[in-house]
Amino acid sequence: MTSDKKAEAQAFLKAHNVGMLATVGADGKPRASIVHYVSDEHFNIYFLTLFASRKFAAMRANPAVAFTIGAREIPQTIQMEGAASELTHADEKKEHITELMKVLTSNSTYYAPLMKLDPSEIVMMWIKPTWVRWGDYASLESGSDNIFTEIPIS
Repeated sequence: MTSDKKAEAQAFLKAHNVGMLATVGADGKPRASIVHYVSDEHFNIYFLTLFASRKFAAMRANPAVAFTIGAREIPQTIQMEGAASELTHADEKKEHITELMKVLTSNSTYYAPLMKLDPSEIVMMWIKPTWVRWGDYASLESGSDNIFTEIPIS
């Protein structure tokens, strides 16, 4: 893998702010939901949800999650697997909350749905990836080896 591919994947991740979170509930049933997120240079994902949500309950029961971001305009995607946990340390939360608030209030017509809910019911979550795959279908070359790149996570 070239560092160019990792840089492309990182730029794609930073250029977007909505992804699909997949979880498995305590009942073994799959769940999927859209979340607004921010990320860091290690492909960690940070987002907010409600304590009373099904997704929070699912992540507490089984922290293994999958997360995907895709784009239609330029066919590219990042697929991730990892572990979700609640971010509880105030300094860590502060580091990402300002950026998250910008994302959640960036639409000039409508704010993200979470912005209409009671802040005391909101929890910040962190996904630490264990596997990341960059898919660049806009690549000039064909073939799976040219489309998909596994990004090493350190």
